[in-house]
Amino acid sequence: MENNEYVAAVDLGTTKVVMAVGRKAEKNKIEIVALKELNSNGVMKGDLKNIEQASQVLREVKNQLEKELGVVVREAYVGVSGQHIQCNRTQGYVTVQNMTDAGVTEVRRSDVERLIDDQRNASLPAGKTIISILPQSYILDGEDDISEPVGMEGRKLEAKFNVIIGEETAIERLRRCFQRVGLNLAGIVLQPLASAEAVLSDDEKELGVAVVDIGGGTTDICVYYDKVIRHLAVIPIGGNIINKDIRAYGILERYVEKLKTSFGEAVAERTPGDKYINIPSVNGQAPKEIAVRTLAGIIEARMYDIIDYVKIEIERCGFKGRLGAGIVLTGGGANLKNLDQLFKLHTGLEVRVAQPTTYVGGESVELISAPKYSTLTGIVLDAVRKGNYTEIGELPSLAGQATGASSSAAADPYLAREPQAPEQSMGGSGYHNNSMGGHASSVPGGGYDEGRDVYDAPQVSQGGQSSLPDGEGVYDPYNEAGGYAEEGYDDDPNGGDYFEDEIQIRKPKMKERLRRWFGSILSEEVDDDDDRY
Repeated sequence: MENNEYVAAVDLGTTKVVMAVGRKAEKNKIEIVALKELNSNGVMKGDLKNIEQASQVLREVKNQLEKELGVVVREAYVGVSGQHIQCNRTQGYVTVQNMTDAGVTEVRRSDVERLIDDQRNASLPAGKTIISILPQSYILDGEDDISEPVGMEGRKLEAKFNVIIGEETAIERLRRCFQRVGLNLAGIVLQPLASAEAVLSDDEKELGVAVVDIGGGTTDICVYYDKVIRHLAVIPIGGNIINKDIRAYGILERYVEKLKTSFGEAVAERTPGDKYINIPSVNGQAPKEIAVRTLAGIIEARMYDIIDYVKIEIERCGFKGRLGAGIVLTGGGANLKNLDQLFKLHTGLEVRVAQPTTYVGGESVELISAPKYSTLTGIVLDAVRKGNYTEIGELPSLAGQATGASSSAAADPYLAREPQAPEQSMGGSGYHNNSMGGHASSVPGGGYDEGRDVYDAPQVSQGGQSSLPDGEGVYDPYNEAGGYAEEGYDDDPNGGDYFEDEIQIRKPKMKERLRRWFGSILSEEVDDDDDRY
């Protein structure tokens, strides 16, 4: 691999740590050469808190990636998010001093750079640092809404900016985490901007659109209008809050994510009211049971909270009713079934769920064809477009590669050196710190078959066809043979007993239906004026 043609990027999220190496492809697209992912540790609500825990995971991901490619990754870009991220609106001006032969002043690129530098030199709250500076519009001698002033004649150049700031300590923790695994920090990237870059078209940016990236610990929002980034926000809740509510039903942690992604839906009223999920308990105890509609109700309630935050942020930035392209959902939390319908119902906007495949070419489309990879793809995409490649070298010896990632790291002198600090942000329309100033996948498809008593969760066989049998079946996501037990629940002589590590969904038998029905009748208050009684 030529070390000047590739970009290494890291998504250090609340639920996952992903590292990828990409390169430029044809037609202004990129190709993801390799990608490795592990469960995260040490990151809370998008903010790195425990450097030791996070560095252990990052080291393992890096080692796996290097072993597959036969290279040493020496520097990488990283995304940044968290509640410490703030978007401040500012304004400034400079006097144009470039006199032409005709005796008039003309705006040049240096004037725009001076204007941006003035924002960078402005005073900040203690402990804060500028991550990015985003010009909104320019004003030249009183004429406003100018998108590109260079080449125009005038004396006083003004501009409105969105200045993105964050905590210095949070950035320093990222640098120290990279240092421990032998990586130079090539640049800091705002995760909301990276995700938007990966999933939006130019038309959507022009019409006005809000990108909502639902991660594990946070939800990032990026609002575009007239092809300009108008607003950024980080909401302090994500998909993990749903997991906590599900665990409150006494369900083991290792089953929660599978339960949510395989059986969960975002609109409770669209689920059947008479189907229940059995989840293994501990020490031979009776299985836990939760109704499919109850599970959907948990998800819907928490998604309501996120929707409320999104509506507040859209109104706060002044673009309520102006987003012609609506809302684009991405991130690992966007995989929930019918989530787009829930957003559409409660925002009145058009909604779509996006995967970061628009600007990815070659065989790597399949590799990153999940909403949870939007941030990582966006980081690579923007760096490649700007020619900001990262340093990647060959492994020093085949022996080092064969003995595993730990020995290769010890043999490489770059892994022992002190990495350089990331470059500071500069002005422009990009989002890399050196130039500008989350999640399990859901089972695709699925649904309920009205003609059967089991959840119709698709299982794809090697031939590409669903392995769902024609007769009765019980969905078992841990069944390596194909996901379905051969007998239905109604044929089970043990009345629903199951093996450990099985999650099963069933329709209650007649005895249970009658008991639940009579129980609900007795517990209801009867209205004397109701004609039904």
